[in-house]
Amino acid sequence: MNMKKTMFGLLAAMAVAGVFTLGSCQVAELVISGTTYYDTEITTKDNQLITGRIGGQRSSNLVTGSKKISIKTDEGRKKIKSEDIQYMKLSRKGHPEKQQTLVYLDFRWPYTKKGQQKYIVRKAWQVVESVGDHLLITATGHSFSLAKDGSLVVTYSRDEGIKYCLQRHGDEGPIYFANSNYGKSSMRKAWQKYLADDSVLCQKIANKEIAPFNFKEIAEQYNPKK
Repeated sequence: MNMKKTMFGLLAAMAVAGVFTLGSCQVAELVISGTTYYDTEITTKDNQLITGRIGGQRSSNLVTGSKKISIKTDEGRKKIKSEDIQYMKLSRKGHPEKQQTLVYLDFRWPYTKKGQQKYIVRKAWQVVESVGDHLLITATGHSFSLAKDGSLVVTYSRDEGIKYCLQRHGDEGPIYFANSNYGKSSMRKAWQKYLADDSVLCQKIANKEIAPFNFKEIAEQYNPKK
């Protein structure tokens, strides 16, 4: 079974069941105190559930390129390879309703060489922004942390902004398509390019019936089979 297709289906099913809360990232640059811990649930690719806390040593910022996660459990500290994790949930104590779901996936950065579309492939932790039956939207930056009220905070380069990625059925993984520096007009054009196989949705975005940064509505309505 294709693991990437399995992940897509799993996240879609979780969203329908209300297993995790979807919401936009808090756009901010913030360094969290080194004494901050996050309640953590890790589900591995072989379906083990590991619970505990991460953070608190040198920094509570989760660098998106982290290849290992160190989690403090009741049995002691464990180090788990990021590539062995199916998904990870983080929350601040007292704010379980703002639990965030992160996935460690390849994402592809498109570029053109000699008239051909090519991709630079990178692995990174990404937050699930929104997911529908046919579309997954994720976001990534330099690192993730949680504010005191439980909201997700993304640190990022001012030049690159928060990177937004999308994955449709058939894609090898999330594809970078836009960032938080985009204006509304640029964002509309990005959707027209990548969701061209759903002309009804593209028309709604172009006509301003759906706001270009309304990821939830776009993910739910995208249906290339219409």
